[in-house]
Amino acid sequence: MKILIVAYHFYPDVTPRSFRAFELVKELGREGHDVKVLLPKSDFNFQEICKKYNFSIDFVDYYKTLQNSLETKNKIKNNSNFININIMKVIKNFYYCIFPSGRATQFYFYAVYKKLIHYNEHFDMIISIATPYDTHMGIALAMLKKKNLFQSGVKVADYGDPLYKNPALPSCFLYYWIDKFISSKFDYVTVPTETAISIFETFKNKKNIKLIPQGFDFSNVKRAEYVKNKTITFAYAGIFYEDIRNPKPLLDFLLSLDRKGIDFRFVIYTKINNINNMNLLNKYQNELKKKLCINASIPREDVIYELSKMDFLINIDNLSESQTPSKLIDYALTKRPIFSFNQLNFSDTKFMNFINAQYSDSTVIDLDKFDIKKISNQFVQLGKKLNDDK
Repeated sequence: MKILIVAYHFYPDVTPRSFRAFELVKELGREGHDVKVLLPKSDFNFQEICKKYNFSIDFVDYYKTLQNSLETKNKIKNNSNFININIMKVIKNFYYCIFPSGRATQFYFYAVYKKLIHYNEHFDMIISIATPYDTHMGIALAMLKKKNLFQSGVKVADYGDPLYKNPALPSCFLYYWIDKFISSKFDYVTVPTETAISIFETFKNKKNIKLIPQGFDFSNVKRAEYVKNKTITFAYAGIFYEDIRNPKPLLDFLLSLDRKGIDFRFVIYTKINNINNMNLLNKYQNELKKKLCINASIPREDVIYELSKMDFLINIDNLSESQTPSKLIDYALTKRPIFSFNQLNFSDTKFMNFINAQYSDSTVIDLDKFDIKKISNQFVQLGKKLNDDK
C-alpha cells in the first residue's frame, strides 16, 4: 500500500504521540509498504533514519520550535500581579477555545492545509496522528476545499482524547463542532483505549470507530539485571499536569515520610524546561533535596533501561475518560512492579506496602496486544475492510 502519515510529533521527540507515529512508520516500512511522512520543518537531519527504516519525508512549511513560548509565559507570570486573576482566566480559556493545542502549534492546521491542497499524489491510506488536533483539521479543511483530494484513499484520524469533554481543556462549545467536522471527513476514527469509543459515538457511527492501542517494537528492549537497592528507590517517567495528572498527593506523603526519618529515593525523568511541569515539583525538591532526583527526559530505550534498575515504578492515571498513559507499556517492559494512583485516589496503605516490598497491588499490563506488528496490521486491515465494504 502507498500510505501517507501526517503528524507533528515524530522522532527524535520524546513524547507518546511521537512514539505512536514513529513506531508505526518503521513497521509499515519494514513490511514493504510505500510510506511517506508529512512533518513540520526542523533542523534534524532525517536522511539516515529514512534510509534505515525505508520511508520518505515531506515537510510542511512550518518551523517546529522547542521554545514553547517560554518568554511569553514568563512575561505573563511576572505581570500577573497587575492583572485581575479572573480576567487572566477568561483570556486563557478563550485562547484555548480558539487554539486548543496551544501557542507552539497554533497555526499548524493552516500550514498542513496549504501543503495538501497542492498535493496530486494518490495514496491508498492517509493516517493523521494527533495531538495536536491541527493535523486532523488541516486534512479535513484541505478535503473540504479540494473535493477530489484523497477521494479514493482510506482516511484515518488517530486520536488520543477528543477535544469535546476533555478534562485537560477548558469547556468550550466549539470543541463539539470541531470534533464533529473532523469525524465527518475521515472514514475511520481510531482510539488507543476502549473507554474512548463511547465519546466518539457522539460524532461517528460505532462501526467506524476502531480500538487500536499504542504500538511498540519489543525486539530491541534492553533491561538491566535488577538488584535490590540499598535505599528503596522508585521512579516516574513523563510529564505532570495540574488538572489531570498531579503528583501532589504522592509528594505530600513523601514529605511526611521524610519528617519521620524514613529513607527513600524518588527518581523522576521529565521535561525540565516546562514551567508548569516544574512548578508542581519545585517546592518538594527544595524540601526533599537528594531524596527527590529530577532528571531531564531521555530517549525511550534509555529510560526503559534506567527504570529497570528501580525497586518499583510510579504511574499516575489521568483524570480522563478516554486516555491511558502510554508509559504503562514501557513500565511493563521493565519487569518492575507498578504502583498506580490518580490525584483524587491515593492510598497511603498501598504505597507503604510497596515501600515494604509487598507488590500484590501492582498494575498488570498485557503486553501482547501492544506489539507493533499487530498494531500495524490493524491499520492496514482498515483499508482492506473499507474496500471490501465498497
